Amino acid sequence: MPSTAAGERSPTHPDLDCFWEVLASANVPFVLHVGGGGRLLDRAFHNNNMPVTDHLGGGENIRSKDYLAIHHSPEVFLGALILDGLFDRFPLLRGGVIEQGAGWVVSWMHHLDHAQRAFRRTEEPLQHLQGKPSEYVRRHLKFTPFPGEDVGWMMEQAGPELFMFSTDFPHPEGGRDPLAKFEETLTAVSGADQARFYAGNMADLLAGAPA
Repeated sequence: MPSTAAGERSPTHPDLDCFWEVLASANVPFVLHVGGGGRLLDRAFHNNNMPVTDHLGGGENIRSKDYLAIHHSPEVFLGALILDGLFDRFPLLRGGVIEQGAGWVVSWMHHLDHAQRAFRRTEEPLQHLQGKPSEYVRRHLKFTPFPGEDVGWMMEQAGPELFMFSTDFPHPEGGRDPLAKFEETLTAVSGADQARFYAGNMADLLAGAPA
């Protein structure tokens, strides 16, 4: 689904509760994918008189500065769901974020908790949240890192229940040996948590099992 507002409405608007109810009742997760938020970056940032080639060699033209913005849309979209209490209204709802990296999740969880503390006094919805924003992330969301991201560090900082293996192989962005790249970062991770990364967390997302 797109990681954008629903026309003129927030995705948390009560008029859209019927949609979230369908997903929660059917035990079906929602999934955000790269490109779901529209253009990643204002094209003016590429107008620098320093043209570069297409990294992927195809229609999906992702360049270094696009990569910097790839997580902006999902973090704002999911942050709105959490801060507006959507997961309190639909406690069985869950979602995954695919091919948008995951290193950003560590700082984003701290940012969410700080947003609640900073604005709680003046924003009533934040006062009604049944938990810390980061707790909703742990209970309801999963993320797929890019090959080469330091998954071991991410698990240490944010928890082993959040991250799932993925690769877009044989597309170029999938890497030539994604397993080797991930394994390089998992040497200090227990076998049980590695199993969660490679299979268990995806099974939990699809089946709705508790993390």
